[in-house]
Amino acid sequence: MRNWKLISIVGILILLGGITVYNNFKPRETVDYTELQASFAFGPNLAIAHGNKIPIEFNVVKGMKSVVMTFGDTVLNTWNNPKMNYKINIDTRFFEVGTYQLSIVATDNEGNATTDTRGIQIVSDISPEPRTIAIVANFPHNTKSYTQGLEWNAGVLYEGTGQRGQSEVSSVNLNTGATLSRMGLDATYFGEGITIMGDKLFQITWQEQRAFVYNKNTMQVINDFNYFGEGWGLCNDGKNIIMSDGTETITFRDSSNFQALRTIHVYDNVGPRNMLNELEYINGKIYANVWQQNFILVIDPLTGKVLEQIDCDLAVNEGKSTGDVLNGIAYNSATKKLYITGKYWPKMFEVVVK
Repeated sequence: MRNWKLISIVGILILLGGITVYNNFKPRETVDYTELQASFAFGPNLAIAHGNKIPIEFNVVKGMKSVVMTFGDTVLNTWNNPKMNYKINIDTRFFEVGTYQLSIVATDNEGNATTDTRGIQIVSDISPEPRTIAIVANFPHNTKSYTQGLEWNAGVLYEGTGQRGQSEVSSVNLNTGATLSRMGLDATYFGEGITIMGDKLFQITWQEQRAFVYNKNTMQVINDFNYFGEGWGLCNDGKNIIMSDGTETITFRDSSNFQALRTIHVYDNVGPRNMLNELEYINGKIYANVWQQNFILVIDPLTGKVLEQIDCDLAVNEGKSTGDVLNGIAYNSATKKLYITGKYWPKMFEVVVK
């Protein structure tokens, strides 16, 4: 859920050349502008860096009763008995990064209305800092583990795995890779990310829209919740559960009932970053695997902006073998050590980020 702020609109023209148009931004359907009572005087889709002003021009047919402009869920302004041409600015500082629909609805004196709409992306004003890893040590990893979640808690390493009929949560011996305790899911469920708050271990499922809560010490289910959409990655900031769903959206949830509290949308300086998979919360930032990619994104949990991109090719080349994709991030806050692995990998690595 976004926290919207009403903004004032300043009638100052900014050159349209200051807007960057991205080819990978899906165009909207063609509209016959001659049938509209009010229409924008620029192309179908725009992208602009957060903090800049979006210059907007639109034209109104003479004799309209009113024109209403909205940006996402926010009503920007209403003009009664509008004139024919307008030039205004939208200040993106008052909005989060993300994709928005900008619309004008024109109504004539008989109550007939037409709508013109444009898609606008507010992208990050930050270019992600490139990082690499160095391998400090390697440990055995169970090659039967389709790793979906990985987490250290109170000196114990926990792992959640996927695939129907093989999904489970377990505590693991780092030095041997052996399972210490486990709880398997019913074969109808495809396990995804895990996270731990207190003595509760949370596990989400891919398409079944159900979260399970375990006693981390006994591995017994003590509660379950339903949610809408897919489940991918999970972590927490000590107060709220943080969940990805395969898109660029990350949802913060109440740990007591799993209800959504707010969302952020993950963007870099080019556009949205989706396929966000396993998550880890480290020193006030969200670390995210990107499915089928050999890097980890570091995300600002307040704004959704991508701060860093960590190249993990070194671990993939050394540790993947016949396994699957990179997936699994665990940070031991007591020792300040970071561990990564992948699905079905024979190795897990302690790494440092350079």
